Amino acid sequence: MIEVEVPQLLHLPEKLMPLITELGKYRFYLAEGGRGSGKTNAVARIILYLCDKRKVRVVCGRETQKDIESSVYTILVDLIKEYELDFSITKNEIIHNRTGSNIIFKGFREQGRVNIKGLEGVDILWVDEAEAITKPTLDVIVPTVRKPNSVIFFSMNRFVRNDAVFEFCKERKNALCIHIDYFDNPFCPKELIEEAEECKRLSDKDYRHIWLGEPMEQASDYLFNSAKVEKMRLIEPFGDIYVPQSAMGIDFAAQGSDLCVATLLQRVGQVHWKVVLQEAWSEADAMVSTGKIVNLLAEYRPTVACLDVGGMGYVVYSRLQELGIKIQPFNGAVQDGVPPEYANTRAWGYYTLNEYINNEWILMNSPETEKELMNIRFKYRSNGERLIMSKDEMRKEGLHSPDRADSLMMAAFCIKRFLGEKDARMNKTAGSIQRRNVSRF
Repeated sequence: MIEVEVPQLLHLPEKLMPLITELGKYRFYLAEGGRGSGKTNAVARIILYLCDKRKVRVVCGRETQKDIESSVYTILVDLIKEYELDFSITKNEIIHNRTGSNIIFKGFREQGRVNIKGLEGVDILWVDEAEAITKPTLDVIVPTVRKPNSVIFFSMNRFVRNDAVFEFCKERKNALCIHIDYFDNPFCPKELIEEAEECKRLSDKDYRHIWLGEPMEQASDYLFNSAKVEKMRLIEPFGDIYVPQSAMGIDFAAQGSDLCVATLLQRVGQVHWKVVLQEAWSEADAMVSTGKIVNLLAEYRPTVACLDVGGMGYVVYSRLQELGIKIQPFNGAVQDGVPPEYANTRAWGYYTLNEYINNEWILMNSPETEKELMNIRFKYRSNGERLIMSKDEMRKEGLHSPDRADSLMMAAFCIKRFLGEKDARMNKTAGSIQRRNVSRF
């Protein structure tokens, strides 16, 4: 074995050495993991080393940057002073005195818009705290950095499972992804190791996120617990089915880029419902979709069904009524009849679905729908009412319209809102017949 001596500046954790040894083989380099793993420090060392060897233009960026002190500026300056490197340091820029390499710092999003000024002609872009980067920002900055042989470094502690940068890098052949934790870093200070062990003792959940870099199961404004969503694939139903029942939710496409989706939930146990159908189609003609819906209802004969009547959906609903087809209207924007804690029917419906998923009452194996559920976020109005992020707001963040998730939500809402009321009436008149009331599921 040939041992190669590396300069002191490049004494990195062994797990991160490919960031320098494989440099040039990939366009994207992602270092992700928990606190104390040395990710940020390692990328800073590599950049300073490259600046010393040849003239390069470097941009260190974040989604937003209030001041330069909140960037990686301080880390770079500390390394320059520690190793007495030949750089001139100003308030806004770091310049290598011999090679002319320069490092600048910027926030990508300013006043609500992505600012790409300064990214043209960049050799190296380093995005630290990349977990804060939104998909719209990513979609703008990546094509802007297009100089031949340019590279982009990402360093991050992933916050949510469907993180924009992580999803972007993980399947790409031109991306090198490395996960590293504090125990992989021989340079991790003793104080941090002790802090990690104390965190582990107090809270396994916090330890796994903060120190092992595992994404949070549920971020502060995300509605669904990711672990519960993923578990839907594994749930085993139990108990006899006292009455065969099914519910269909149909989300009608409001815009050309959206999909029409029909989801059928079928009762498979005492409390369990299974997604047995999820059919999506794209059709601009409302009457063609009407025919499609008529066929679906005739083929599967759901016990109850509801249709999104927002926008052109009302035209479809009216035609179905003319044909004598029984289907419930679902208008996510209305407030009439909605419990006071919800701002509208859509919020009520999504919190109903969340209840079913948290209680492990729904079985589903649909990666597309899971991903859409992971993107559903909520907020509060000033009066305390709960509100779900609208489709338009999601599109502005570069997220796909959650058509499959909406369809599933409406099917679950049908079970609680309509099947539950129907069963309650039957129980009241039947008296002697012992049944469970579906409304409490």
